Amino acid sequence: MLGTKHAAVLSTLVIGATLAIAGPAAAAGDGLAEAGTLKVGIIPAEDARAVVKQSKEVMDQVSKTLGMKTEIFVGSDYNATIEALRANKVDVALMGAFGYVLATTQAPVEAFAVTVTKASNSPDYHSIIIAKKDANELTSLASLRGHTFAFVDPSSTSGSLMPKSALVEAKIDPEKDLKKVIYSGGHDASIIAVAEGKVEAASVADRIYANACNKKLVDCSTIKVIWTSPAIPNDPLFYRKALSPEMKKKVADAFYAIHDLTFGEMGTVARFAPADDKTYDVVRGIAKTLKLDLTKMK
Repeated sequence: MLGTKHAAVLSTLVIGATLAIAGPAAAAGDGLAEAGTLKVGIIPAEDARAVVKQSKEVMDQVSKTLGMKTEIFVGSDYNATIEALRANKVDVALMGAFGYVLATTQAPVEAFAVTVTKASNSPDYHSIIIAKKDANELTSLASLRGHTFAFVDPSSTSGSLMPKSALVEAKIDPEKDLKKVIYSGGHDASIIAVAEGKVEAASVADRIYANACNKKLVDCSTIKVIWTSPAIPNDPLFYRKALSPEMKKKVADAFYAIHDLTFGEMGTVARFAPADDKTYDVVRGIAKTLKLDLTKMK
Protein backbone atom coordinates (compact mmCIF):
# COMPACT_ATOMS: atom_id res chain seq x y z
CA MET A 1 0.00 0.00 0.00
CA LEU A 2 1.16 3.56 -0.62
CA GLY A 3 -0.22 5.02 2.59
CA THR A 4 0.84 3.56 5.91
CA LYS A 5 0.58 4.79 9.45
CA HIS A 6 4.13 5.50 10.51
CA ALA A 7 5.59 5.64 13.98
CA ALA A 8 5.97 8.84 15.94
CA VAL A 9 9.25 10.56 16.74
CA LEU A 10 12.19 8.18 17.17
CA SER A 11 14.66 10.43 18.88
CA THR A 12 16.28 13.81 19.07
CA LEU A 13 20.06 13.93 18.91
CA VAL A 14 22.10 17.04 19.60
CA ILE A 15 25.36 18.13 18.03
CA GLY A 16 27.24 21.42 17.92
CA ALA A 17 28.24 23.77 20.67
CA THR A 18 27.84 27.36 21.74
CA LEU A 19 30.01 29.57 19.55
CA ALA A 20 29.97 33.04 21.02
CA ILE A 21 32.71 34.50 18.83
CA ALA A 22 31.14 33.80 15.45
CA GLY A 23 28.54 36.57 15.48
CA PRO A 24 25.34 37.62 17.23
CA ALA A 25 22.92 34.92 18.28
CA ALA A 26 19.28 35.00 17.31
CA ALA A 27 17.21 37.75 18.81
CA ALA A 28 13.68 37.37 20.07
CA GLY A 29 11.20 37.46 17.23
CA ASP A 30 13.35 35.54 14.76
CA GLY A 31 10.81 32.74 14.80
CA LEU A 32 13.19 30.01 15.95
CA ALA A 33 11.82 27.09 17.94
CA GLU A 34 14.29 27.97 20.68
CA ALA A 35 16.09 31.30 20.93
CA GLY A 36 19.77 30.99 20.10
CA THR A 37 19.49 27.48 18.65
CA LEU A 38 18.87 26.29 15.10
CA LYS A 39 17.12 22.92 15.10
CA VAL A 40 17.61 20.87 11.94
CA GLY A 41 15.57 17.78 11.11
CA ILE A 42 17.18 14.93 9.17
CA ILE A 43 15.70 11.64 7.99
CA PRO A 44 18.24 8.84 8.54
CA ALA A 45 18.98 6.57 5.59
CA GLU A 46 19.97 3.58 7.70
CA ASP A 47 21.51 4.36 11.08
CA ALA A 48 20.49 7.54 12.93
CA ARG A 49 23.71 7.96 14.91
CA ALA A 50 25.83 7.44 11.82
CA VAL A 51 23.87 10.15 9.99
CA VAL A 52 24.39 12.56 12.90
CA LYS A 53 28.11 11.83 12.91
CA GLN A 54 28.30 12.31 9.15
CA SER A 55 26.56 15.68 9.47
CA LYS A 56 28.73 17.13 12.22
CA GLU A 57 31.06 19.17 10.00
CA VAL A 58 28.14 20.87 8.26
CA MET A 59 26.38 21.59 11.53
CA ASP A 60 29.58 22.94 13.09
CA GLN A 61 30.13 25.33 10.18
CA VAL A 62 26.50 26.50 10.20
CA SER A 63 26.77 26.99 13.95
CA LYS A 64 29.91 29.07 13.54
CA THR A 65 28.42 31.18 10.75
CA LEU A 66 25.22 31.90 12.64
CA GLY A 67 26.89 32.32 16.01
CA MET A 68 24.47 29.96 17.72
CA LYS A 69 24.06 26.35 18.69
CA THR A 70 22.72 23.77 16.26
CA GLU A 71 20.74 20.67 17.12
CA ILE A 72 19.91 17.74 14.87
CA PHE A 73 16.50 16.16 15.23
CA VAL A 74 16.31 12.60 13.93
CA GLY A 75 12.80 11.45 13.12
CA SER A 76 11.72 7.88 12.53
CA ASP A 77 10.17 8.78 9.18
CA TYR A 78 8.86 11.71 7.11
CA ASN A 79 5.74 12.10 9.23
CA ALA A 80 7.64 12.36 12.51
CA THR A 81 9.71 15.23 11.13
CA ILE A 82 6.69 16.91 9.53
CA GLU A 83 4.90 16.75 12.87
CA ALA A 84 7.95 18.33 14.53
CA LEU A 85 7.79 21.15 11.97
CA ARG A 86 4.06 21.58 12.59
CA ALA A 87 4.69 21.74 16.34
CA ASN A 88 7.48 24.33 15.91
CA LYS A 89 10.06 21.89 17.27
CA VAL A 90 12.27 22.01 14.15
CA ASP A 91 13.34 25.09 12.17
CA VAL A 92 15.00 23.59 9.10
CA ALA A 93 14.74 20.14 7.55
CA LEU A 94 16.56 18.03 4.99
CA MET A 95 14.17 15.53 3.46
CA GLY A 96 13.62 13.60 0.27
CA ALA A 97 11.78 15.34 -2.56
CA PHE A 98 8.49 13.60 -1.85
CA GLY A 99 8.82 14.20 1.87
CA TYR A 100 9.15 17.92 1.18
CA VAL A 101 6.10 18.01 -1.11
CA LEU A 102 4.16 16.05 1.52
CA ALA A 103 5.31 18.52 4.18
CA THR A 104 4.00 21.49 2.16
CA THR A 105 0.47 20.06 2.44
CA GLN A 106 0.67 19.69 6.21
CA ALA A 107 2.96 22.40 7.54
CA PRO A 108 3.87 25.99 6.57
CA VAL A 109 7.29 25.35 5.03
CA GLU A 110 9.24 26.50 1.96
CA ALA A 111 12.31 25.17 0.15
CA PHE A 112 15.38 27.37 -0.12
CA ALA A 113 18.12 25.02 -1.33
CA VAL A 114 18.76 21.79 -3.21
CA THR A 115 21.68 19.49 -2.45
CA VAL A 116 24.46 19.22 -5.04
CA THR A 117 26.50 16.10 -4.37
CA LYS A 118 30.25 15.91 -4.92
CA ALA A 119 29.96 12.61 -6.76
CA SER A 120 27.65 13.90 -9.47
CA ASN A 121 28.15 17.67 -9.18
CA SER A 122 24.47 17.82 -10.03
CA PRO A 123 21.31 18.91 -8.19
CA ASP A 124 19.55 15.84 -9.61
CA TYR A 125 19.68 12.08 -9.21
CA HIS A 126 17.78 9.08 -10.58
CA SER A 127 15.74 6.13 -9.45
CA ILE A 128 17.00 2.85 -10.85
CA ILE A 129 15.68 -0.69 -10.89
CA ILE A 130 18.27 -3.39 -10.30
CA ALA A 131 18.23 -7.16 -10.78
CA LYS A 132 20.74 -9.99 -10.76
CA LYS A 133 22.86 -9.96 -13.90
CA ASP A 134 22.05 -13.61 -14.61
CA ALA A 135 18.29 -12.91 -14.60
CA ASN A 136 18.17 -12.91 -18.39
CA GLU A 137 14.39 -12.46 -18.51
CA LEU A 138 14.56 -9.15 -16.64
CA THR A 139 15.50 -6.40 -19.09
CA SER A 140 12.84 -3.67 -18.80
CA LEU A 141 9.80 -2.42 -16.90
CA ALA A 142 7.52 -4.67 -18.93
CA SER A 143 9.59 -7.74 -18.01
CA LEU A 144 8.92 -7.22 -14.29
CA ARG A 145 5.36 -8.50 -14.53
CA GLY A 146 5.04 -11.69 -12.47
CA HIS A 147 8.31 -11.21 -10.55
CA THR A 148 9.10 -10.37 -6.92
CA PHE A 149 10.03 -6.78 -6.14
CA ALA A 150 11.29 -4.61 -3.28
CA PHE A 151 10.36 -0.98 -2.83
CA VAL A 152 11.98 1.06 -0.05
CA ASP A 153 9.44 3.08 1.93
CA PRO A 154 5.99 4.02 0.64
CA SER A 155 7.00 7.70 0.82
CA SER A 156 10.44 7.32 -0.80
CA THR A 157 10.65 9.27 -4.06
CA SER A 158 13.29 7.13 -5.77
CA GLY A 159 12.67 3.94 -3.81
CA SER A 160 8.91 3.76 -4.39
CA LEU A 161 6.99 6.61 -5.97
CA MET A 162 8.98 7.31 -9.13
CA PRO A 163 9.26 3.61 -10.12
CA LYS A 164 5.59 3.01 -9.28
CA SER A 165 4.63 5.92 -11.50
CA ALA A 166 6.74 4.45 -14.32
CA LEU A 167 5.14 1.02 -13.83
CA VAL A 168 1.65 2.51 -13.95
CA GLU A 169 2.50 4.39 -17.14
CA ALA A 170 3.74 1.05 -18.56
CA LYS A 171 0.30 -0.43 -17.75
CA ILE A 172 1.62 -2.51 -14.84
CA ASP A 173 -0.25 -2.40 -11.52
CA PRO A 174 2.49 -2.77 -8.87
CA GLU A 175 0.10 -4.32 -6.37
CA LYS A 176 -1.54 -6.77 -8.76
CA ASP A 177 0.87 -7.53 -11.60
CA LEU A 178 4.03 -8.13 -9.56
CA LYS A 179 4.27 -11.58 -8.00
CA LYS A 180 5.18 -10.27 -4.56
CA VAL A 181 5.95 -6.79 -3.23
CA ILE A 182 7.88 -6.00 -0.07
CA TYR A 183 8.97 -2.72 1.52
CA SER A 184 12.53 -3.11 2.74
CA GLY A 185 12.68 0.09 4.79
CA GLY A 186 16.02 1.20 3.32
CA HIS A 187 17.88 1.48 0.03
CA ASP A 188 20.80 -0.63 1.27
CA ALA A 189 18.34 -3.27 2.47
CA SER A 190 16.78 -3.43 -1.01
CA ILE A 191 20.19 -3.75 -2.65
CA ILE A 192 21.11 -6.60 -0.33
CA ALA A 193 17.75 -8.27 -0.95
CA VAL A 194 18.50 -8.42 -4.68
CA ALA A 195 22.09 -9.55 -4.17
CA GLU A 196 20.98 -12.36 -1.86
CA GLY A 197 18.10 -13.44 -4.08
CA LYS A 198 15.35 -12.54 -1.63
CA VAL A 199 13.65 -10.55 -4.39
CA GLU A 200 14.24 -10.55 -8.11
CA ALA A 201 14.32 -6.77 -8.57
CA ALA A 202 14.25 -3.56 -6.54
CA SER A 203 14.11 0.21 -6.98
CA VAL A 204 16.74 2.38 -5.29
CA ALA A 205 18.46 5.75 -5.64
CA ASP A 206 21.38 5.61 -8.05
CA ARG A 207 23.62 7.58 -5.68
CA ILE A 208 23.00 5.16 -2.81
CA TYR A 209 23.56 2.20 -5.11
CA ALA A 210 26.88 3.71 -6.19
CA ASN A 211 27.88 4.18 -2.56
CA ALA A 212 26.93 0.58 -1.77
CA CYS A 213 29.11 -0.62 -4.64
CA ASN A 214 32.03 1.59 -3.57
CA LYS A 215 31.94 0.32 0.00
CA LYS A 216 31.48 -3.26 -1.27
CA LEU A 217 28.23 -3.79 0.58
CA VAL A 218 27.46 -6.29 -2.17
CA ASP A 219 29.28 -7.61 -5.23
CA CYS A 220 27.91 -5.21 -7.83
CA SER A 221 29.51 -7.20 -10.65
CA THR A 222 26.60 -9.63 -10.18
CA ILE A 223 23.93 -6.90 -10.48
CA LYS A 224 22.56 -4.98 -13.49
CA VAL A 225 20.45 -1.87 -13.92
CA ILE A 226 17.37 -2.52 -16.07
CA TRP A 227 15.69 0.90 -15.83
CA THR A 228 16.67 4.49 -15.07
CA SER A 229 14.20 7.24 -14.29
CA PRO A 230 14.11 10.82 -15.52
CA ALA A 231 15.98 13.30 -13.31
CA ILE A 232 14.69 13.83 -9.77
CA PRO A 233 15.74 16.93 -7.82
CA ASN A 234 18.05 16.09 -4.93
CA ASP A 235 16.94 16.42 -1.33
CA PRO A 236 15.85 19.96 -0.46
CA LEU A 237 16.61 22.07 2.55
CA PHE A 238 13.54 23.94 3.73
CA TYR A 239 12.51 26.07 6.66
CA ARG A 240 9.35 27.01 8.48
CA LYS A 241 7.71 30.08 7.01
CA ALA A 242 7.40 31.49 10.53
CA LEU A 243 11.12 32.33 10.59
CA SER A 244 11.68 36.04 10.14
CA PRO A 245 12.94 37.24 6.72
CA GLU A 246 16.24 38.17 8.35
CA MET A 247 16.67 34.73 9.90
CA LYS A 248 15.71 32.99 6.66
CA LYS A 249 18.44 34.89 4.83
CA LYS A 250 21.01 34.11 7.53
CA VAL A 251 20.13 30.42 7.49
CA ALA A 252 20.16 30.21 3.69
CA ASP A 253 23.49 32.03 3.44
CA ALA A 254 24.99 29.75 6.11
CA PHE A 255 24.09 26.64 4.09
CA TYR A 256 25.06 28.25 0.75
CA ALA A 257 28.55 28.71 2.24
CA ILE A 258 29.00 24.95 2.72
CA HIS A 259 31.44 23.31 0.31
CA ASP A 260 32.70 19.72 0.10
CA LEU A 261 31.47 18.47 3.46
CA THR A 262 29.65 15.25 4.34
CA PHE A 263 25.98 15.64 5.19
CA GLY A 264 23.98 12.58 6.21
CA GLU A 265 23.17 9.99 3.56
CA MET A 266 23.84 12.54 0.80
CA GLY A 267 27.54 11.80 1.10
CA THR A 268 29.93 14.65 0.33
CA VAL A 269 27.97 17.78 -0.55
CA ALA A 270 29.72 20.02 -3.06
CA ARG A 271 27.33 22.85 -2.26
CA PHE A 272 23.71 23.78 -1.60
CA ALA A 273 22.25 25.56 -4.61
CA PRO A 274 19.31 27.97 -4.36
CA ALA A 275 15.93 26.35 -5.02
CA ASP A 276 12.26 27.08 -4.47
CA ASP A 277 8.98 25.25 -4.24
CA LYS A 278 8.56 24.94 -8.03
CA THR A 279 11.78 22.90 -8.19
CA TYR A 280 9.76 19.99 -6.80
CA ASP A 281 6.75 20.14 -9.13
CA VAL A 282 8.05 16.96 -10.80
CA VAL A 283 7.14 15.11 -7.60
CA ARG A 284 3.64 16.54 -7.69
CA GLY A 285 3.40 15.11 -11.21
CA ILE A 286 4.28 11.65 -9.85
CA ALA A 287 1.58 11.99 -7.20
CA LYS A 288 -0.92 12.92 -9.90
CA THR A 289 -0.03 9.84 -11.96
CA LEU A 290 -0.49 7.65 -8.90
CA LYS A 291 -3.70 9.48 -7.94
CA LEU A 292 -2.38 10.26 -4.48
CA ASP A 293 -4.13 12.77 -2.27
CA LEU A 294 -1.11 14.21 -0.49
CA THR A 295 -3.29 16.02 2.05
CA LYS A 296 -4.50 12.65 3.36
CA MET A 297 -1.24 10.70 3.38
CA LYS A 298 0.19 9.70 6.76
